[in-house]
Amino acid sequence: MLNGKTVLVIEEEFLIALDIQRVLETLGAGQTLFARTVQEADAIAAQGTDIGLAIVEVRAGPAPSLELTHALVKSKVAVVLSTADVSLRRGLPQLPDIPVVLKPMAEDDLVAAIGLALAARP
Repeated sequence: MLNGKTVLVIEEEFLIALDIQRVLETLGAGQTLFARTVQEADAIAAQGTDIGLAIVEVRAGPAPSLELTHALVKSKVAVVLSTADVSLRRGLPQLPDIPVVLKPMAEDDLVAAIGLALAARP
């Protein structure tokens, strides 16, 4: 499914990020890059890395991760949002086409969301 794409995982919890990486590897990810903060993700993006998919942890309310998500979408990167906030289970109004996976993530839910995100990008 990922065919060697580079994936950026923005996740505060290291163990969750590693679990996501395990799923990504089964889907054929080429490289997984990790960021715990938006600032770390910005630094990775500034290096000119060709990112094919980003999995971004979000929370309700104004958050820097939303600005980053908008920038990724504008750059034609497929995006999946992850959250523990049940109020976001149906997605974000400002990003209605971005799939959301609730934490704790079921592997099937993550795979389905990745498939939707990739299908929505050229």
